[in-house]
Amino acid sequence: MADPTDLQPRLDETPLAVARYPAGWWPPATVTDFAALVVADDETTVILAEERLDELPTPAAAERGWRRITFPGPLPWEVVGFLADVAGRLAAARVPFTSMSGFTTDHVLVRAAQSETALAVLRGEPAPAMRPDVTNP
Repeated sequence: MADPTDLQPRLDETPLAVARYPAGWWPPATVTDFAALVVADDETTVILAEERLDELPTPAAAERGWRRITFPGPLPWEVVGFLADVAGRLAAARVPFTSMSGFTTDHVLVRAAQSETALAVLRGEPAPAMRPDVTNP
């Protein structure tokens, strides 16, 4: 029987960058392997392998050093509280994150330096002891 506290996270070791571009910007057709593209009224966000970021125009802002953790799917659309559970575990471990969802799977991005801690708590291990209000290194 599977351990219900283990969310079965899978870590993608590919270093990722999150880049912000102006509203209306679209990546060139030559870039086809980005992890995510979010088009909003006030900005366009691209998440892609760090090594590919240099092939794009200079972004307004960029954050490098992210890793993607994926939860195996399919996750039914009726599931309530899955990301709340993920957020609670990562918060208890002082690991900042951002999330994105596909049609059948959810993903979180965490800093590379925190990826092992994130994996541990998402597998059901206790959060490490930390000083209050300090991000886990």
